[in-house]
Amino acid sequence: MKQKTFLLMITFFALILTGCQQKASKKSSSSTTNPSSLNCSGQAYWTTPGCVGFCQNSPSNYACNGGTTTGGTTTGGTTGGTTGGTVTGMCALNPTAAYCSPTYCSALPKPYGCLANGTNCFQNQTAAGCGGSSTVVAANPYWGVWYPGGVPASTCSATTLPDGLTTALETRKGTITLSSPGKESAIPTEYSPFSSDASQLINTTTMLKSVAQAKMFFLTDSVLKFRVKVNPEPDSPGTASSVCYGRGTGAYLSGYTKLKYTVKVYAASSSNAVSWLATLGPFTTGVNGCSEAIDLSEYKEASPSGLIVTINDVQENKNCSNWNWNSAGWNACNTFNKVRKMECWSMDFEVAADGTKTFD
Repeated sequence: MKQKTFLLMITFFALILTGCQQKASKKSSSSTTNPSSLNCSGQAYWTTPGCVGFCQNSPSNYACNGGTTTGGTTTGGTTGGTTGGTVTGMCALNPTAAYCSPTYCSALPKPYGCLANGTNCFQNQTAAGCGGSSTVVAANPYWGVWYPGGVPASTCSATTLPDGLTTALETRKGTITLSSPGKESAIPTEYSPFSSDASQLINTTTMLKSVAQAKMFFLTDSVLKFRVKVNPEPDSPGTASSVCYGRGTGAYLSGYTKLKYTVKVYAASSSNAVSWLATLGPFTTGVNGCSEAIDLSEYKEASPSGLIVTINDVQENKNCSNWNWNSAGWNACNTFNKVRKMECWSMDFEVAADGTKTFD
C-alpha cells in the first residue's frame, strides 16, 4: 500500500512539473516571437494584429495575408506609368510590418506613414494624401515635337519582384516639368518642392509640389530606391507658360537628347523643415532613358520622419556648333550648358519602396 501511494505521488508531481514546463515554454516562445512594442499577454495574444495568435485566430484578415488591396493609375508626360496593384505575398513573410496591419495607425501611431484621418499609407498607398495617389498629369500634345529624326525609344529596365515575394505593388511614378532661368543666369536650373513657386508648376504631379506631399511620395519603412526618366523636351508654342511655368519666349532649337544633373537628398522633419543630407551624381541620362537605381535606404534610416529629393544643376547637350546637329538631333554632342530660358525640361520620378516592385 505504501509503495502504491509513493508511485501515485511521483506521478502527480511529474504531471505538475510537465505542465509548468509547457507553460514556461509557451511564455518564452511568445515573448521571443511577438513584437516587443505590442502587449500580447492574455486575450490580446489572439486579438491584437501582430501578435502570434492573431493570425491563428483570424487567418482571413488582411494582416495575415488573407486579403488584397488594389491601387490606381497615374500618367506623366507621354510615357506615364501605373501605380497600384495587388498585394498578397508580403504579409505572409512579415505579418508584423506596418503595411500589413489594418489597425497600425490606431494601435501604433507614428507621425510618418499615418495620416491625421487614420489612413495607413503603407496598407493603402493610393488613399488620398498617400504616396501612391497623385493627380493625373495629362499627356501634352507638344511633348517631343522637335525631334527631326524621331523621339528616341525607351531604354529603361523593367521593374521586377523583390527576392522572396510572389507579388507586389507597382513602383510609384510622378512627373516634373519646369522652365529655366537661362544660360546667362547665375541661378541654377533645378526642381525643388520647397521652392517659392513649386505650387504653381504645371504638367507636374501634385505629390511633387510641396514638401509635405513629397514626403508621402517617398514613403517607406526601410527600402527606398529612386530613379529618373528623362522625358522628351516639350515644345511650348503660344503663351510663355502654356507647358511649363515661367518659360520665356524666343527662338527655338531642336529638342535635347541628354540631360546632365545632380540629385540632392534632404531630411524632412515632421513639421516639413528640410536639411541637406547628400549630393549625388552628376548623372547623364538620354531622352526616354532612366538613370541608374539610386539607393536612398541609408538616408531614410538617418531620417525616420521623412525624405525628399531635388534635381539640381540641370544642363542640356546643346552647347555645340551647328555641325553637331543632324537629323537625329544632338546625339553626337556631349558638351553641356544650362537649359535655355525659352525651353522646358521634364522628368518622370520612380520610387521603389517597401511593398513595391524594384529596379536596377
